[in-house]
Amino acid sequence: MDKNAFNDYLQNRYQDQMNYYSKKAALNQKKYKQYQWVLIILSALTPVIAAFNNGDNIYLKITVVSVAAIVAILTTGLKTFNYYELWVTYRSTQELLKPEIYYYTLNVGPYGEPGADKESIFVFRVESILDKEHKSWPPMQKLNEGPKAADTTTPVTTETSTTTVTTATTTEPVATENTDADEAVVNPDSDKTDENSTTS
Repeated sequence: MDKNAFNDYLQNRYQDQMNYYSKKAALNQKKYKQYQWVLIILSALTPVIAAFNNGDNIYLKITVVSVAAIVAILTTGLKTFNYYELWVTYRSTQELLKPEIYYYTLNVGPYGEPGADKESIFVFRVESILDKEHKSWPPMQKLNEGPKAADTTTPVTTETSTTTVTTATTTEPVATENTDADEAVVNPDSDKTDENSTTS
């Protein structure tokens, strides 16, 4: 890598990012501690103010409700703006970047290998640290989790129930009157009676 290009990178990229992460870490640390101190004080004052309320003082009631509302708002603000997470992320990234220039200057680690392109290794390692920080940035993590949650669908299984209707055919015996057969049956006693009457 060209020496002039490396010096330009060192001043305009490396040092600029070091200053940026240092300022951002200090800013988010300050905001987080301010929020926390206000929450601690108001949370401690709430039961004290409520203890002086004998049930008749409307102003104390309003004060207790107002303090409780402020505590809820501050708690939600801390979770929404991620001051603590950003403070830790920025400070960790700065601490990872800080010793890299010393490794380069003192030929430590991969910089001390024979024939190593120290400038290219330095740029690669610094950019890898910055890329890792960008992916672990709390707002970016929420953005990455959004599409995944949207793509998650619960498969719906539709069961098609086929109802088979069985028609039962019941065959009932039908009683048929056979009048001809009944007429063909002759009473034997009646035949004898007819013969006797003819003889006489």
